[in-house]
Amino acid sequence: MLTDFRKQKNIQRKAQTKSRLLDSAAAAFSRAGFHKTLISDIVADAGVGQGTFYRYFDSKREIFEALFDRLTTEIMAEFTPMSSKLPGDASEYQKSSSALLKRLATVVEHNRDLVLLFLRQGPSIDRDFETRMTAVYDQIARLAQHYLDHASKSGFARSCNSDLVAQAIIGMALRLVDLWLDNRLPASPIEDVIDELVNFAFWGFGADSVPQDFSKGEIR
Repeated sequence: MLTDFRKQKNIQRKAQTKSRLLDSAAAAFSRAGFHKTLISDIVADAGVGQGTFYRYFDSKREIFEALFDRLTTEIMAEFTPMSSKLPGDASEYQKSSSALLKRLATVVEHNRDLVLLFLRQGPSIDRDFETRMTAVYDQIARLAQHYLDHASKSGFARSCNSDLVAQAIIGMALRLVDLWLDNRLPASPIEDVIDELVNFAFWGFGADSVPQDFSKGEIR
């Protein structure tokens, strides 16, 4: 009969093996893409047999989906600080937005190849996976809409069609992420790009509406 210690060690070993398979799949998919990657490529990278793979995942598609879930869980966790303490005024909203985007940029940078893979190939896997990706975009848009509605009701942001504006923000962000990861943005640190994006979101094009502290892209 297994002792509690032995059971715990088995749980840890299984978790480590599953994590190693996911990391190896991420490397293999990033190298060759979803369609050209074979399960044999994944297990070779992980240093395990195919039998071990099938104890954790039914197919290549399932581990691809598990990687997507792992990444989106990491991304969504970065919204927690702003959601748990909603901004009390416009200055807090601007600073919280900037801090949030910079945390997200760190996650994206850490998973650069994988994010590009999902953006470029995810919609072509099948309709179900495309729907899964769209659901994540919608989840983030709902958070953005929640922040906008809070700011409007609190009196430090104008009233707007928050659903439409939130979707527009997500579309703009996805485009910038694609350009950034493909090295097609102007040669600026990503922090400067984020500051410019946040300034645009808060102050638009009007020169007269930009507070002096923000006129040169400075987040104070």
